[in-house]
Amino acid sequence: MDDMRPKTQTRPRTSRHVQGQNMAFRIPNYKSKDSIACGSEATGQVYHSRRSHRKSRAGCVNCKQRRVKCDEAKPGCLRCQKHGIDCDYTSQPARPQKTNSIVSQFIKTNPELISIDSLASSMSLMTVADKLNELLQSPSATGTQSPRLLNSTSTARTMEALHHFHQGPAFTEGQTPIGVVMRRMVELAFETPFLMHAIIASATTHLCTLLPDNEDYRLAEAYHWQQTIHQYSTEVSTNITRSNMDKLYSTCLMITMHSFIQETFNPRASFVFTTDPTALTWLRLQGGLRYLLQHTQRWLPQSMWWTVFMESRHPSLDFEDKRPGRVGLDPDLADLCGVTDDSTVEGNPCLWPLRMLMGLLPFERGSGSFQLYNTWMGRLENPFYECLLRKEPPALVLLAWWLGLMCYVEEWWVEMRVRSECTAICMFLEDSCDPLVLKLLEFPASCCGYLLRHEQERARILELE
Repeated sequence: MDDMRPKTQTRPRTSRHVQGQNMAFRIPNYKSKDSIACGSEATGQVYHSRRSHRKSRAGCVNCKQRRVKCDEAKPGCLRCQKHGIDCDYTSQPARPQKTNSIVSQFIKTNPELISIDSLASSMSLMTVADKLNELLQSPSATGTQSPRLLNSTSTARTMEALHHFHQGPAFTEGQTPIGVVMRRMVELAFETPFLMHAIIASATTHLCTLLPDNEDYRLAEAYHWQQTIHQYSTEVSTNITRSNMDKLYSTCLMITMHSFIQETFNPRASFVFTTDPTALTWLRLQGGLRYLLQHTQRWLPQSMWWTVFMESRHPSLDFEDKRPGRVGLDPDLADLCGVTDDSTVEGNPCLWPLRMLMGLLPFERGSGSFQLYNTWMGRLENPFYECLLRKEPPALVLLAWWLGLMCYVEEWWVEMRVRSECTAICMFLEDSCDPLVLKLLEFPASCCGYLLRHEQERARILELE
């Protein structure tokens, strides 16, 4: 069900004759009393065969309510134009048959969600759909009622997104630890409104990348992310316990993933070309999980995320290596960052990010190292962010090297952002007068496919020779 576009159902043609198939339905044509009064003789009832017609299944709301045929003209049908009223195609209610079909398919392919021990046990299919609506519209922690779903985010859309998240390869990666956990998230979400909103929002965001012109998905995406962030923020600020840590981990990861997404390749939209500090939010938010881990560390081994978190560790990696000095560092990067034998992580904000980066470089570049790469951005601290906002070349080069590694990761929510930001840093620094900066830009530029100006000039010289 990865492709959620509605498919037109056509009846199979057959040569067999079905009884009554070619019968002409007839209706009486009664003469009015006025015609009889004018001298017309009342004769027997006259029947005329009813003309065949096509039902207007995609007609506007006004015509459907009046139960009249709509010509389906857009932006306004002829009937609405004739009566001088606004024609509305956007707020049609979801058809029960379609909703039931989606719910039925979802439950059929996910039987564990209606097992005996499940919250959905013994529920009918439509009751499960009602449960979803009730869950997503339940009162928030502040006691206020969430706004009701827009027509475009109907039960059908919700079930589409839930099925897409639970079955689609974009989220559940087979029997890998993270794939197993993502499927368990769905079960957990049936008792957690903010997590269910996050799941529906994430799946709808992916559907928006597949069907970018679908306005219904855009409206649903905005609504569910708004509800996710509001309810999650309330929960984090008031209640972090062992019982809800997995719900908070899961929602936090969904939010950080969403903040990283960039829809199109656009280097000019990068933070390096603006003074707006919020342009770096996509990176700052990646540290949100660290806050939760600090408050739940004593319960962490009991988490369903424990195995996934442990995968981000490797015997040869020590992200807590905060040794002073240059030992183990690339000499050129150490020179650019001003690291001396006496430098400390407290005195040089680039030292620790550089040490972490050096630990990532030996690993094979690709999606297999994705979780290791992710750990780097999740551990960055405020002093380094401040260097990035001031557009200091050492910090920008370190970020560009990490983005270069991420260019080898094949994840739908990663590609556009890393290519855009890596290219932007190369564009921003390629006019530098520092030959060391230009030299160190060559690695990230080759990863994102950007040809630096000094490399272009070098190529022209070689051609002339």
